[in-house]
Amino acid sequence: MTQPESQPQSDGSSEQPAFLNGIEFITGPDPNLGSFLLTIGLVTCVFIALFQFTMPSPVSHLLTAGVIAITVVSAGFAALLDSLNYFDQSSGSTPQADSDPIQNDKPWVPDAQVSASLPPMINFDEELSELEEHFDGDLPDQLTPFIEDYRRLKTSPKNRMSIASDLRADLNPISVVLDEDSPEYEPYQRISDGLFRYIGDSADHLTVTDVTSRDAAGEPQEIGAVAGDVAAFDLSVRNEGEATDVEVTVEFYEGNESLTTWTGSLKSVSPGATETISTNIYVPDSADRMRTDVRPA
Repeated sequence: MTQPESQPQSDGSSEQPAFLNGIEFITGPDPNLGSFLLTIGLVTCVFIALFQFTMPSPVSHLLTAGVIAITVVSAGFAALLDSLNYFDQSSGSTPQADSDPIQNDKPWVPDAQVSASLPPMINFDEELSELEEHFDGDLPDQLTPFIEDYRRLKTSPKNRMSIASDLRADLNPISVVLDEDSPEYEPYQRISDGLFRYIGDSADHLTVTDVTSRDAAGEPQEIGAVAGDVAAFDLSVRNEGEATDVEVTVEFYEGNESLTTWTGSLKSVSPGATETISTNIYVPDSADRMRTDVRPA
């Protein structure tokens, strides 16, 4: 009793009658009605042309008629297979897999593909996650305009400055639902600061994060120790804005008096990237300190 009951469960899933399985050598795996009929048509044309151009007229006409008759029978056979739902069996399983898409529980993540990643200063995914957690997953209506424009910000890299201005305006209603003395106000403040910095001077998007000067032996030294000589410098620049060419300036001083200035450049520093210039610079004899500056080229 148990064996007959277990068979219908497996047969109902994807198995076909033995007759249909037996003709797979003709149609091939993953059969398709259109390709099957196209194959029949091409074979028919080839044989008709062969008979008409290579054989005398009485024989060629008879063979051509035979080919046409076989074609008609084959087309009827294809129609029969189609009525039995034989064709497109494999493609029929694809919609079933796609019928249950993964639900996106982050409303600020766009469905469209993002062509260019956001610069770190305006990537607010972490802040929005904190706010969502604060509101137990049910974000207030005041956040809706901000989230809609934030999705637009992610998918419109050529228009980000204008959209960032819209986001600044969208922040005003959000402050109403947050207490300034609560920890939840901190992610809101980070969002506000990031937008203010992004919309402001683009030079503020760049930072010299590390400067190392080394003597001829490769040992790190203070400026006074390499004064009057050529020293090797490593200048690291962090870009938190859009991709840009960068100009780095090194100015040497004796006290408050400027002595000499060196300028170098980096090409197309990506958002969120840190790039380093390694170069040799002559340090004036009386130099006792240096100052670095960085801005878009």
